[in-house]
Amino acid sequence: MRNIYLAAAIIWTAFIAVCCLVSMNKFDSVPVQGHDVDKYVHGTFYFIFTFLWFGLLKYCKSYSLKKQLWIVFITAVLYGILMEICQSLFTNDRSADVNDVIANTSGSAIAILTLWLINKKK
Repeated sequence: MRNIYLAAAIIWTAFIAVCCLVSMNKFDSVPVQGHDVDKYVHGTFYFIFTFLWFGLLKYCKSYSLKKQLWIVFITAVLYGILMEICQSLFTNDRSADVNDVIANTSGSAIAILTLWLINKKK
């Protein structure tokens, strides 16, 4: 099961990178309902990111639940910031957006709260 979480987490992390760094010109034909849809997408990406990396980290018995949650949350926030910086540096038609970082962090925070509630009942 550990290898499944590892593979899924790595694939999802790479998927986020590709989605964040690919030119938006490739998606001109995709209808977008509004600016807010983008923020929900960011939140969803990092919600799933947090769940997958937590799934892997829970196999590290030496960490408490609290430490696992903090490690995954901080990793998600830093990765989200890194992706925004990479958009600014390595793309021509994308830019860093503080609101995207907030959406990423919010998605991860909701996942952390959900994971904490699930594990608290155990």
